[in-house]
Amino acid sequence: MPLHRREPDQVSGNAAGKRLRGWLIGTMVALNVVLAHLFAGQDQVSFAQAALALSPLGVILLVLTLPRFNRIVGLIALAGLPLLLLGSATVLHERVSLLYLLQHLAVHIALAAFFLTSLQSGRVPACTHFAQQVHTSMSPALNRYTRQVTWAWGLFFVINTGVSVALMALAGPAIWADYAVYATFPLVALMFVLEYLIRRQVLPREDLSSPWSAVIAYRRHVRDTTERRSQP
Repeated sequence: MPLHRREPDQVSGNAAGKRLRGWLIGTMVALNVVLAHLFAGQDQVSFAQAALALSPLGVILLVLTLPRFNRIVGLIALAGLPLLLLGSATVLHERVSLLYLLQHLAVHIALAAFFLTSLQSGRVPACTHFAQQVHTSMSPALNRYTRQVTWAWGLFFVINTGVSVALMALAGPAIWADYAVYATFPLVALMFVLEYLIRRQVLPREDLSSPWSAVIAYRRHVRDTTERRSQP
């Protein structure tokens, strides 16, 4: 029996707070994409522009970390973050494109690690786990296919990381910025479409699911993970 039972108002308050944090993070991500489009192709920006470019990352960092701190540590973080942002802007305003390159690489490396590490012995491949959220039973063919798709997604993000680095090194920040802003999301969408077309060719009808099933499975995975973490 749990030592402390959360009241319904507390549970609903926690859920509302998590939704608010989710919307705020989504807004900051969208703002970051806009600023990347404006600044990432430039070799130099002003100090104020560099500080503006860093601000969405600072807000996301605060939103993710403040709930884990006590009040004193949280106040220290609130006071220290502006100093950290200003110091970073001082360094990065001459090469702000490096900020967006590192950010772009960090996201892709994290996603590649998410898929590829799930293929380790004793773990459930990421795409297999998502399929389990949709299908009541998993056939051997579906298990085999979802493992291969997990490999494909991991390699996709590894290859995209290499292309991103090569473009920055060989073509410069302006071409890289166009690729990062305009090509990344269409490539991900194309990957979804190709995977769905292949799935229809190689899997029996009973193992097929709609394209929206991946979104449903991911949202269910996030919801289950959040509920487990919020349990006392």
